[in-house]
Amino acid sequence: MPPQLDDLMASSTISASHAPKVSRKVPHKVSRQASWPVGPVKRRFQTRLLKWYASHGRDLPWRNTSDPYHILVSEVMLQQTQVDRVIPKYHQFLSRYPSFETLASAPVKEVKNIWYPLGYNIRPERLHSIACETVERYGGRLPNDHDQLLSFKGIGRYTAGAIRSFAFNEDAPILDTNVIRVLHRVFLAKGNPKKHVMKLWKLAEALIPRGKGYDFNQALMDFGALRCTARNPSCQGCPMTPICKTFPFVAARKGAWRKSSKSQPA
Repeated sequence: MPPQLDDLMASSTISASHAPKVSRKVPHKVSRQASWPVGPVKRRFQTRLLKWYASHGRDLPWRNTSDPYHILVSEVMLQQTQVDRVIPKYHQFLSRYPSFETLASAPVKEVKNIWYPLGYNIRPERLHSIACETVERYGGRLPNDHDQLLSFKGIGRYTAGAIRSFAFNEDAPILDTNVIRVLHRVFLAKGNPKKHVMKLWKLAEALIPRGKGYDFNQALMDFGALRCTARNPSCQGCPMTPICKTFPFVAARKGAWRKSSKSQPA
């Protein structure tokens, strides 16, 4: 995902609001937030997404490992870079630097040369820095604690969630551009998705089926990358059609999306 989006999500805060004057309104407000999305819709989304993923999920090399180092390398490489370009470089990079220790001991200039031509050369510098800190502070073992991961320069909230989910099999939420698009279209449908980041983080966490965070998060990303794409989503036959608040919709200017004026079929 784009680094600037990861930074936005890592640093987003919710402004404090004034408490209601009538205290009896507070429990009602809390219960509404806690029940969103409602159980039946939540379960349908989970079931349909995981069923779709079982048939259409991508076979990617970093899905064949739970090594935290390998997961970190893949996540950093995938920032603003297409999967097809990352795969060969991922194998080359791990062949040259198979561990945090070997990466930390390599000169930064050499690491950047190996990284070429993926671009965004701040990424290999940050990855090298994370490797050095992991060796120095944690004996070469990347921690799975959320706050400890966020203390690394170059690891934002998305990357921390991806490491916890894909390397440590925890039910940690993730929110990259694909996931934002899917959740916003299905559950919100209105406004600029980037203005609803905190709400979408809460939604991403609430939707994870207990004990299935790995598959669910991978499914969300694949669904956004393959089906619910940015410009030409495959809405016909989409398993989310019955519950999607954006369906049916048509393309609007500047890549935005708006709901079609046509009535939705039952």
